[in-house]
Amino acid sequence: MKADQKIRLEDRMGPKSSIIASDARFKGKIEGKDSIRIVGYFEGEIKIEGLVWIEKDGKIVGTVGAPYIIIEGEIEGDIISATQIEIRRKGKVTGSINSDILAMAEGSVVQGEISMSGKSGDTPITFVEKRQHNLIKE
Repeated sequence: MKADQKIRLEDRMGPKSSIIASDARFKGKIEGKDSIRIVGYFEGEIKIEGLVWIEKDGKIVGTVGAPYIIIEGEIEGDIISATQIEIRRKGKVTGSINSDILAMAEGSVVQGEISMSGKSGDTPITFVEKRQHNLIKE
């Protein structure tokens, strides 16, 4: 495992990021070098060179292209050319996924096709949620 793979995915957000707020609805195309958080609703195409983070109430209908993606909410559409994706508990993807690395938490859902390049090597990479505030008790 490379040293940079030990970094939590959300730590890749960086100091510059855009947010689509919980009460916002956006339709169109977003391109950029930095990261974006989706807390509201987005319909269209996203091409970001940083992290795309779909939070628990966030929803994307369309195509997402980014090296790093965290899904706590929902994507209806295709994820293309990702390096690493985490689908967290209650995260949902309806569509195709193309990624080098895919981590799915218990309780996450994928309805569609998954294509992986195998670039991550033969050893599985796992993540364990250690922060108690991110664990959901039922």
